[in-house]
Amino acid sequence: MPYCADCRLEYEDGVEACTDCGRTLVAGSMPERPEGAGGPEEKWAPLMRVRKKENAEIVRGLLESEGIECEVIDKTFSEMPVPALETVSFLEIWVPDSQAAEARGLLNEAREGTVPCGSCGHMSAADEPTCEYCGAPR
Repeated sequence: MPYCADCRLEYEDGVEACTDCGRTLVAGSMPERPEGAGGPEEKWAPLMRVRKKENAEIVRGLLESEGIECEVIDKTFSEMPVPALETVSFLEIWVPDSQAAEARGLLNEAREGTVPCGSCGHMSAADEPTCEYCGAPR
């Protein structure tokens, strides 16, 4: 069975890429983790909630570019036949407890000097006269 070496997920034959991270799968059986590798399972902490998947991916990219592991968990309410409700639809971003303080500091640093657009919610530099995403005036 092919597997993703990063996510440690196994897939059925014929699947070529990991559905979580998009990386090419490795052929064969997933090797067992060596005894003591990584120590005991580390606890994870919620870092933040966002409403749009695009925002979650931006935060994930920022964190991973600084070497901080993160996991995006989609908590979108999608019970049928009820239509999707934005008030109960969100994504949570989780990080290991040991990296939570660093991740919060990184996000606070990234937010300094930015403001959300009143029209689309895109975060832009505070001194921009218009939103660089949708063009709406500030």
